[in-house]
Amino acid sequence: MNRVAKFLAHEGRVSLVVAHTTEMVEEIRKIHDLTPTTTAAMGRFATITGMMGFTEIKDSEDYFTAQINGQGPMGTMISVVRREEYTSLVKVCVDNPHVEVPLKENGKLDVSAAVGNNGFLNIINKSEATDTNYNGLVPLVTGEIAEDFTDYFAKSQQKPTVIALGVLVDKDGVRASGGYMIQLMPDATEEDIVKIENALAKAPSISQMIDEGKSLEAIARTVVGDEDIMILAQELDMKYECDCDREKFERGLISIGKEELTKIIEEDGEANTVCHFCNKSYHFDKTDLEELLAKLN
Repeated sequence: MNRVAKFLAHEGRVSLVVAHTTEMVEEIRKIHDLTPTTTAAMGRFATITGMMGFTEIKDSEDYFTAQINGQGPMGTMISVVRREEYTSLVKVCVDNPHVEVPLKENGKLDVSAAVGNNGFLNIINKSEATDTNYNGLVPLVTGEIAEDFTDYFAKSQQKPTVIALGVLVDKDGVRASGGYMIQLMPDATEEDIVKIENALAKAPSISQMIDEGKSLEAIARTVVGDEDIMILAQELDMKYECDCDREKFERGLISIGKEELTKIIEEDGEANTVCHFCNKSYHFDKTDLEELLAKLN
């Protein structure tokens, strides 16, 4: 089960979100047939954007899209996040899921080499209530994902933030996955910062703590150096959910126009469409396409 919890530390001057996403990232690995390196990259990406579902989405009608393209062999990664009460709903896709690159010298997966770092992180917030978009675009720092989102919060939102993400992959799939996001409130003190820095210097990696079975509360105490943290919410969930349906693909076929749709009918007599987020296919035979064409007349 995926789990997410929110905390306050250092007498409310520091906020913290911790997530255990092993189950979700394993599902993503299977859906997209990912390699170990692309599993690590997509797992980190899905985890941080899923956590942002609890910090950036205020209304159930709102959602946001995150895009990363570092000019690496993976191409563009996209995450679309919605929220339903206590659940952050995530769907992701990537141009080239089967990329694999050599390990780093220390034997770890080289996510940056697969993602690249010569590109941008783009966050597009959509509000259905006000029919407005907010676009936050920053250059990538490392392509390791956590550092790039840390930089996004600093530059685009002026929020001092610490982000850690980790995905542990073995021969059977995803063994442990999760992350945490620490943000300083305006009244945070230098003493708070020093305590957090000292705690982080001693803390194991997030994937190691999850692999060892530590609770989200124990992880929170460990990374902020505060035994008296306050639990804001601990019954939160994060899951992979694609909201595609046949009607959306019908609208997509209609949108290509009368000329292109007629060409498909005459040359192919059918259309097979596949959702990039969940790999579900939708078949349209000649009769289906002719009915869609009739709507354009």
